[in-house]
Amino acid sequence: MFLKSTLRQNPDLIRLAVNLHRDGQIGPNTYVIDRDAVGANSRHLAETARRHGLSLYFMSKQINRNPELVRTIAAEIPRAVAVDWDEATVLAAAGVRLGNVGHLVQPPARVLDALADLAPEVVTVFSVAKARAIGEAAARRGRVQPVLLRVAEAGDASYPGQYGGFQLADLRGVVPELLNLPGIRVAGVTSFPCLAFDAETQRAAPTANLWALLQARDVLRQEFGLQGLQLNAPSLTSCATIPYLASMEVTHGEPGHALTGTTPLHAVTEQPEVPAAVYISEVSHLYGGKAYCFGGGLYPRSRVQAALVGHDPDRLWQVPAEPLPADAIDYYGTLVPAADQPVAVGDTVVYAFRMQAFTARSSLAVVSGGHLVGLYDQVNRPVGDLVPDGRRPS
Repeated sequence: MFLKSTLRQNPDLIRLAVNLHRDGQIGPNTYVIDRDAVGANSRHLAETARRHGLSLYFMSKQINRNPELVRTIAAEIPRAVAVDWDEATVLAAAGVRLGNVGHLVQPPARVLDALADLAPEVVTVFSVAKARAIGEAAARRGRVQPVLLRVAEAGDASYPGQYGGFQLADLRGVVPELLNLPGIRVAGVTSFPCLAFDAETQRAAPTANLWALLQARDVLRQEFGLQGLQLNAPSLTSCATIPYLASMEVTHGEPGHALTGTTPLHAVTEQPEVPAAVYISEVSHLYGGKAYCFGGGLYPRSRVQAALVGHDPDRLWQVPAEPLPADAIDYYGTLVPAADQPVAVGDTVVYAFRMQAFTARSSLAVVSGGHLVGLYDQVNRPVGDLVPDGRRPS
């Protein structure tokens, strides 16, 4: 999906990743992330948001919440959104301040006291019951926890497995109960996704969720007198969409794939954020005219179309990729080389797609200044004898 844009805007990343694999420094099933590009992308996003009066929480699930990378991002965008409780704990351990917790995944009951100790800026809630439990934990610590109400109007855009929230028709009856709960303060509203990529126009477009969000904010303002509300509108937050979000009076965005230059916009147009990630594999075997490469990090919704294959970074073949069916485990990725493409067992394979590293069983390599500076397993434990700054212990 991002091969062309990566070749055009960050070809050195591809060259370095291939050389690292050829030298045996990284294996197949490894995401290779350009820390310098991630830092520059974070800076562009932060500066654009400041110009337009928007606040940002950064999302890190797509880079597997890697501590080294999240600290790089936090130098420009200080607060993060945690997709789930595991991410909240990893971010906090890395010294990153928590902006939004609970969206997309609600914190479970057993962690609410620990969540209160972390004191996130806001917690997103899907129900009165969860708001009550969060408030009780906060009150036990003498705190009041600001919460965002997730708005989930029937018929809105949503992804399977991500349903939940307050419907507009129910707000007027629910808000009085929420306002009377100890330990919480209704601080705003959120939904997801609020923007989506329109394949026909090749641009970002608002979803029905954004309009529902605006209506929910107006109910809180006009009928309950709540002011200074956060209007948090995540999905596709990037330098290209921040001006539009600001024009709609959105107060907060949550960039994720913009940090690695891998939103759908980056596949079709050149953006300020440059591609900063590739996925390295290796041809395992040839069978039935197809080449099979090691998997483990291929994401079903990544829309992979092709990969670069070869053993020389100056001579790589672009080979069509065959998508896996939804019910397949990605033991292998499938490539379909042409008759004149001499693909061989052991060749390096370079993918560039919309990754979700937190769902994978992959290693993650951090590169900077043309060198490997960190190699981590799937739960971010350092691998081998590299220490985080790239030096080898004496």
